[in-house]
Amino acid sequence: MNRENLTVSVIIPSHNRSYSLRRALDALHSQTYPIDLIEVTVVADSCIDDTLAMLKDYQAPFKIQVIEAKCRAASIARNTGAASATGKLLIFIDDDIEPTPPLVESHVRIHQQRPGCAVIGPYPPKLQGGTRFFDVTVRAWWEEKFYEMSQPAHRHTYQDLLTGNLSLDAELFASTGGFDSGFGQGTAHEDYEFGLRLLKANIPFAVAADAVGYHYEHETNNLDRSFRRARAEGRSDVLLGQRHPELRPTLHVGDYETPYSLVDRILVALVFYWPAALDLLVLGLRRSLDLLEAVRMRGTWRWLNTKLRGYWYFRGVVDELKTRSGISSFLQEGPARADLAENEIEIDLQQGLEAAEQRIDAERPAGIYLYYDKLTIGHIPPEVGAEPLRGVHLRTILALHLAEPLARAMAVNGMPHSSESIATQPLLAFEDRVLAIK
Repeated sequence: MNRENLTVSVIIPSHNRSYSLRRALDALHSQTYPIDLIEVTVVADSCIDDTLAMLKDYQAPFKIQVIEAKCRAASIARNTGAASATGKLLIFIDDDIEPTPPLVESHVRIHQQRPGCAVIGPYPPKLQGGTRFFDVTVRAWWEEKFYEMSQPAHRHTYQDLLTGNLSLDAELFASTGGFDSGFGQGTAHEDYEFGLRLLKANIPFAVAADAVGYHYEHETNNLDRSFRRARAEGRSDVLLGQRHPELRPTLHVGDYETPYSLVDRILVALVFYWPAALDLLVLGLRRSLDLLEAVRMRGTWRWLNTKLRGYWYFRGVVDELKTRSGISSFLQEGPARADLAENEIEIDLQQGLEAAEQRIDAERPAGIYLYYDKLTIGHIPPEVGAEPLRGVHLRTILALHLAEPLARAMAVNGMPHSSESIATQPLLAFEDRVLAIK
């Protein structure tokens, strides 16, 4: 891609958030990327507020097109925007995201460096010092998520594909079929489903650390909305499992087939026999969260909030699968595990870490059996919904999970003499780090 002629289409789906949308548009005025190469496509999805009137009078230094549609789903709205976009690079941002000046330029730069990637930009919540338990929980989750994704040794999974700040080559997006329109109103995780299809098509993920957009989630997000979201996630996990059966053993749906705790067993039984009465009880418990926060009982608040989210998630599962037998059939019809054994390799670490990393990068296996000479170090198992292993993953996995068997194997084989292969030298230095970690 050539920065001088790469045109960019920023696609913003919006539903009844004219104030947030205006803030996002205003922030795009200050982009460091040439403004004449940027167009903005706003998909006004079933808006009944003043969004359309605001857009009609909006003055922008970039080309802006407005599509009035009745999509009633983020997946369809994004596809609609992409279909009308003319840029070679598509950048999707949510209407409650405020782009920082280098956002577009940073996305473009990563695509220049790594063509053919799906690029995710961070969008940490802008909570303006909020101290509510809910705000703190949300902020901590997002900060940890983006921190983990930004680490060089992070192994991306389909759950890293986040559409609040995402870019793809326009032709690549079209060739993948875009977002699944079956994830319609009342569902979520259309981004996860898209991410899984991208990984299956060997399309890698990358993070543009400087492509920051601030997420004003506090304006629309609260406890009650999070419970509605949990119900939508329950429905969506069923859809995910139906489209990608290999995921079924990993989804939280299975937590409710044979619930472990007494509370969860009671919850599951009541959902099927007295759902209306249980909904009333849950609404009462929801009010208890406010009381728990007022008396600063954070631990109890966190426990109850988790249980209530679990309840609404399960209600979403039941919305789709209806009965206990439906849940059992859903889980049993999927594979007990994904058979990825044919994509596993064996590596002898006696040849050195650099040689092992180069082989991993060349073969991109799903899993690895590790040895040191004839001694078994361990197994890096395939991970459903994750990218193939890269060389950069190896040292972190060894240090965190296989340090002790590696150190033992190296001790058994003795320290290399000066006449031995220089390929062993990186392992010597690594052994010191392993022992320090342990």
